[in-house]
Amino acid sequence: MNIFKVLSSNDGSINEPNVTSFLAYLLDPNENHGLGSRFVESFLTPIVLANNERYKDLIYNNRVRDLSRNSKYEVRVQAEVKVIRIESEVVKKTRDIDIVIELFDQNFSDIVPKYSFCVENKINDGAIQKGDNQLFDEIIGLVNYYKGSSLEKEQPLVAFIYLTHSGSQRAINEFNELLPTLEIEGLSVPCYHLFWGGEELERLEITLVDLLSRILKEETVGKIEPIYDYTKHTIKSFISFIYSGFKSYKEEKNLLVEKSDYGKPVIQYIKDFYDISSLEQDIAHDDLRNWVSNKVKEASGKTLKNANFDRSYIVNDRNRKHYGMNSPRKEEKNLFYYPDENNRKVIRKLDHTNPPKNVMIYWKDNNNPDSTGCALLTEIFVEAVK
Repeated sequence: MNIFKVLSSNDGSINEPNVTSFLAYLLDPNENHGLGSRFVESFLTPIVLANNERYKDLIYNNRVRDLSRNSKYEVRVQAEVKVIRIESEVVKKTRDIDIVIELFDQNFSDIVPKYSFCVENKINDGAIQKGDNQLFDEIIGLVNYYKGSSLEKEQPLVAFIYLTHSGSQRAINEFNELLPTLEIEGLSVPCYHLFWGGEELERLEITLVDLLSRILKEETVGKIEPIYDYTKHTIKSFISFIYSGFKSYKEEKNLLVEKSDYGKPVIQYIKDFYDISSLEQDIAHDDLRNWVSNKVKEASGKTLKNANFDRSYIVNDRNRKHYGMNSPRKEEKNLFYYPDENNRKVIRKLDHTNPPKNVMIYWKDNNNPDSTGCALLTEIFVEAVK
């Protein structure tokens, strides 16, 4: 049994914030997982070694030195840290950093860390909003955070780690756009693009799966102290969850069946139609259905079943709560909307960077009396880019 896949099935809620919380738990040497500081040392090693001149004090024997309670450094890990990018009498722009790892030199200040690592993770492409400068804003926000927290002259060395799937070209482009932006602004910030792993890599990249698997192997051969059994089992489940692309058992089964029947999952055909559609253009929903049906026929020779063609990809369709849409953040399915919610025959392509006003998005939320979560698209997407 994989607890992550079980909890994310049906009406579950394993999403990006949940993954962030679990990752922060593993990274914190003060938690009761039995890993001590081994994982946080391993996690920081790629960015530290890639910038060895700036992290001389942190390197020993070609890896990050001991960060346990017996070392000179105190490690503090925080999840969901809100920072301010811009603040004035008129405008206030904030960002939520997924994880901040701070290293305090216990021989000096306990107010401002010596090193601070900003970690942003993405478990799918849909959460990446092109052109909104999220990564740069988080770095600036963290720098401002420390400037406002102490009057001391010396500020921590802020670094940035971007954790995504290696197959995400959108994530690669976003990271590559960050580097020249920092240079233009005159900021010297160590940055590293780390990958979740679990897929075939074209380059010899370091992945989170590698780091976790290495720790399990080291424990097996006695290189590190024994890890609690429940931690080992949970880490193995997490690795399997990463390999699945963070999909539940039900999602995996449905996608495998559709891939076997139709050549690839139906939602991927719908995404293909989305990619060739124009913005601000009315589209007959039957045209989408017929296009997908024809593509399925061409690829597999089979006829598309009605049960495989739900409306979960239409954000303001109230019935999408019945199709595993337990969060408005399932961006891979936020593709179309009804210009008129009372007319289900016409749809439009959703622009994630400029969502239409006065259009709702629905999802499953058991905290509400009718189990329906709802919000304006502008609320969800504006919040996502703060």
